[in-house]
Amino acid sequence: MAPTTRSSVHGRAPDFLPRQPDSPPPSDHEDEEMADDFDHEGEYHKMLINVTDPQSPYQSSAQDILRPLQDTADRVSKQAEDFAKALDKFVANRAPTDQTLWEDALLLLERFSKIAENRRQKTPASESDAQIQKIQLENDLWILVRNLLACSSPETTNNAQIAQDSRLGGLHRYSDNVELWTAFLDSDAVAQEYECILSWLQERAAGSSEPIENLLHDLAEKSERGDGVWSAGPIYTQTAIKQQKRTRVWSKPLEPSNPGLNRTHVRSIDGKPLVAQLDPDSRTRESAVLQEQDEYHEEAAWRTCWEMLRRGQTAVEIQSWWAERKEVWRYEVLRGCGASPSEMADSPWLRILNLATNPEWLERCRALAHNPAIVDKYQRAVYGILCGDNEAAGSAAQTIDDHMFALFNALLMDRYETYIQAYQKKIVGQGSNEFRPRSPSTAQVRLHTTKAFSDAATKEESHRPHKLFEMAVMSKDYESLFINMGQAVAYVAHSFGQGDDLIEANKDHGDEISQLNAQDQDAVRMVVHLQLVLKALGFLDAAYEEHLYVMENNIAMYISFLQSIGRYQLIPTYAAKLSPDRAQHVLGTVLINITNSKERDTMVKLMKHEKINVAEVIYGIFSLANFGDIQKLQNMTECHPPRMTVAGGTAKFAVSRVKQPLMTGPVTDADEKALRSVEWFRYIDAENWGSAAWAFGVLYKTFLAEGNFVALRQMIDRVSLSEVSLAAVKMNLIFANGEPPAQPDQTDEDELDEDRVHPISPSRRRRDPVIVEHPLTRPGNDRETLAYKSLTWRQLEQLTMAIDSLDMFQETADNLESNRSNASLLRTYKRDLKKALDDVRSTIVPVLDNNFLCRPQDEQEGVHLTAIRNHYIPEVILAYNSALWFAGHFISRAWLVECMELAQRVAETPTLTNAFVEGKRMRELVRAFAVDSEALLQATEQSGPKAKKMKTDKGNSDIWKVSWKEQDELDLEAMD
Repeated sequence: MAPTTRSSVHGRAPDFLPRQPDSPPPSDHEDEEMADDFDHEGEYHKMLINVTDPQSPYQSSAQDILRPLQDTADRVSKQAEDFAKALDKFVANRAPTDQTLWEDALLLLERFSKIAENRRQKTPASESDAQIQKIQLENDLWILVRNLLACSSPETTNNAQIAQDSRLGGLHRYSDNVELWTAFLDSDAVAQEYECILSWLQERAAGSSEPIENLLHDLAEKSERGDGVWSAGPIYTQTAIKQQKRTRVWSKPLEPSNPGLNRTHVRSIDGKPLVAQLDPDSRTRESAVLQEQDEYHEEAAWRTCWEMLRRGQTAVEIQSWWAERKEVWRYEVLRGCGASPSEMADSPWLRILNLATNPEWLERCRALAHNPAIVDKYQRAVYGILCGDNEAAGSAAQTIDDHMFALFNALLMDRYETYIQAYQKKIVGQGSNEFRPRSPSTAQVRLHTTKAFSDAATKEESHRPHKLFEMAVMSKDYESLFINMGQAVAYVAHSFGQGDDLIEANKDHGDEISQLNAQDQDAVRMVVHLQLVLKALGFLDAAYEEHLYVMENNIAMYISFLQSIGRYQLIPTYAAKLSPDRAQHVLGTVLINITNSKERDTMVKLMKHEKINVAEVIYGIFSLANFGDIQKLQNMTECHPPRMTVAGGTAKFAVSRVKQPLMTGPVTDADEKALRSVEWFRYIDAENWGSAAWAFGVLYKTFLAEGNFVALRQMIDRVSLSEVSLAAVKMNLIFANGEPPAQPDQTDEDELDEDRVHPISPSRRRRDPVIVEHPLTRPGNDRETLAYKSLTWRQLEQLTMAIDSLDMFQETADNLESNRSNASLLRTYKRDLKKALDDVRSTIVPVLDNNFLCRPQDEQEGVHLTAIRNHYIPEVILAYNSALWFAGHFISRAWLVECMELAQRVAETPTLTNAFVEGKRMRELVRAFAVDSEALLQATEQSGPKAKKMKTDKGNSDIWKVSWKEQDELDLEAMD
């Protein structure tokens, strides 16, 4: 792809981006050819106007006030989306030497420019001039970057190398200036860059500066020419000369040496001698002055010449201007007093081309540029531009761009002179046919840009938006730009509290101007996108190697901005440009805030589209959200959570009961964040299922260790193993053997039969084999293996479900007790109580297993599981016994028999027995079972033909038939 920066003939702006203010804005759909397999939709965060009263006099005014703000926000959001779409199309995983990569990069920069131009076109005229200029400058800067990179592409570099070996040899003594100029540019890629910058500066000046007539208004008034076309030349001085000739009756021209002339031919305001002749250099030659009005006219003329050169006006435009004012000689000065070939008619480089055949003019301009007799700064600056003298040219510079124009003009002419010298040596046979250009003047350019930021005359301007970006591009000081900005955004993030969760604090804060730019979202966006393009092209390899984290701060800050405006769907595009660890941290911090399931689905799809490791991101979400709890759990050796049971009565017959409310209440922000973090494991794959099992185990252990029952209820409601496994691996892993346990058949009659008891039997449940390996270490992704990896998770969830069912039973029992005198409600409440008891009995089964929570991964987890087991197994069994005791009094005495079965089960199961012993709860257990025995002995045997027998799946349990002694009224809370 030939570099479009090459304007070797015309020196104009590249054709791909003409500046036409009246042209229609680019279509919003110009990028629709992009083949997205995902949707970058999502409404931008909108301002909410809550005006409830339609008749309110403030409704329309509020909307009118906020509408411009909303429009601006929409434009910013649309621009961010357009940049992300353009970047997404750019495939960067190619070698920096691949020309197709450079072509795509140049196309990407064109799109950036068009996006900025589109925003400018849609910005209303009522917007401030500063904002409009800022947007226009961004558009122009993307053009400059694009053109400069085109000069550095592999194709351009290769073509320049070929030209260095052949073009000089192809020139001869009759080669004209155009041939010489084009051969020079073809052979010197650095000269192409300097010409590109000069063209850009000229275009910027032409498009953004005031009309020349406006700039000269004050000088025009002082010159007293009147409105309209200028009168030719210094008319007031000419009048004085004619007056002298008439007075002296002199037909010949006046001479400064004429007798008495220095006394009569003087300026009235200061008595200085006036010039006697009116050729262009008369003042210098005669050391005399013009009339005051003519001095202002002359100053205006030289400033006009400076502005024409500064704006890159064509030869036709310059000639027309001065012909209209009858001073065509000024046009001849500006074009270098040489030929005007037709192919260069519109080129601003005639003044440089003609130096090849008119070296005397070059020397004359140099002499004039440093002549102390020339006091007009614009005249000196014009001569400085014509001879390539940076110091003289800079005398009229008022802005940073003026100074850079003077500098690059001098550098370009200096390189051209070097080529002319090589050409002349070759012509006389003293030089080689090959040309090797000098090294770039990068150090000199950077010195001038640094001076622009510190010089009192330009320091204020250097703080304007995008000037830092512009100076970095012109000086190619990219590393300093990105590193300073990376340090500055860290400082700004922690100073203002935006993005500080994505960026660590840095002792280096960047320079003052970088800090200013770090607070401008447009500046950060431009820096990020330039950084990504240059990184892809290989410009930043060393900087990334040495300052990876700081460089990536810029991207993280932009991601924070996208988060602040609610454009989450754009974030994966930029997170994919971060290193894996940084991407995991950034996405882990950001995605925790997404709660909508559809939005989560979209984000996962986008991450997969960007080839981001979703499993690592999900792990990052969890670890960042629970970092403190993970650290606390790692250091935990024992836990003392609050008890879930309280004494239910007084005296020796008191039974334990679940305290109310246990698992209901508000969820804290910290708990909500933790719960959201594990909700993302719905998107984990089978290969990484072990990390999900570990994470859920950590969270369950943390909540159980703290006695955080409200959060535990949320866990089983929102992220049960069954639901998460179905969503993630498309299998219900709640069953370790792959099939649900067999449930006893139950009829409606059984449901109403208060004496039907199905005892818990260990034989109804398959025991897990005793295996040395920890579940998480077992390889494989089959159903059985995945279920086995979930063992600890499943058991902790089963413990939580048992606690939850006991809590629900206690709530039902309390309702029944408080309404036991209401016969109409008693049957319904009894039915609810029996159902609640069934739930308790089904959830208690796993807890009574001898291997429950006995598979630690390591010694540390063994400590955690033992502590949880020793606290909660006694709590659950005592609460379960209390439930059976209550059912034995309100549903059927048969449930008192089940209390005895529970006592036998605890006695026969070492894990359960040890839990009571190590938890120092054996006294409570014995006391509870004693209360059960007392209640059973007080039961009266039913007699008569209609008496029901206590029915169990093992028989009638005749051993438990006892007499019920009806004594005092039974206290359901305490039996004394």
